[in-house]
Amino acid sequence: MTKRKTIFSSVAIALLIISGGCSGFVGGGEPVEETATPTQTPEPTPTTTPSPTPEPTATTPVATEEPETETESDSGELTKAEKFEKFDENVHRLYRGDDDNRTLVETETHPENDSYHLTVKMRDTTNRTKTVEDRLNPLWKYYAIVKDYNYGDTYPERDHTYIPDTVNVTFLREDGKKFQTSYIKYLWAYNYANDEWSLRVLMGKYSTTFDEGPAYHDKWE
Repeated sequence: MTKRKTIFSSVAIALLIISGGCSGFVGGGEPVEETATPTQTPEPTPTTTPSPTPEPTATTPVATEEPETETESDSGELTKAEKFEKFDENVHRLYRGDDDNRTLVETETHPENDSYHLTVKMRDTTNRTKTVEDRLNPLWKYYAIVKDYNYGDTYPERDHTYIPDTVNVTFLREDGKKFQTSYIKYLWAYNYANDEWSLRVLMGKYSTTFDEGPAYHDKWE
């Protein structure tokens, strides 16, 4: 009886040991420390700081230069426009003293481009001699002023800006219709007055400037 108890007791102890051993393997023997999985920390999203809007800069208005009006200087020097007016007076004086009573219809000064325009009425475009003389007359009057300027006493200051560089001429027929046009250059008159050009060269230059107008004809008597 005692022996049976001992066997039962031994079996019970063995079962307890087996049961305890199984529990130990399932748990990993010694308690295993739980490894913490590192949590990924999200990177901070860069915050965009808005740039301050620049304040509008006050713009100082730039003064626009007004075109200067030619006026007489403090020294008493005449402007180009005033000098051309004196030239115009001289032209009118020469026509008033014309022995053949040629008609000066109109004159215009253009100091901005150094030119002058005169309109004359021809005496008789059916007369060849008078027509030739009337066409040459503005050239001789201009030449007289240029020569007087360079060698006379009318312009003692010898300022060539008194005389337009170009004189444009419009010739009208007796009925007022445009017959011809031409022009004269200062250098031509000066070269002739200074004996650098012959009369033939001067006439050749001047003759090339003529253009026929709507009322032009060559019906001479």
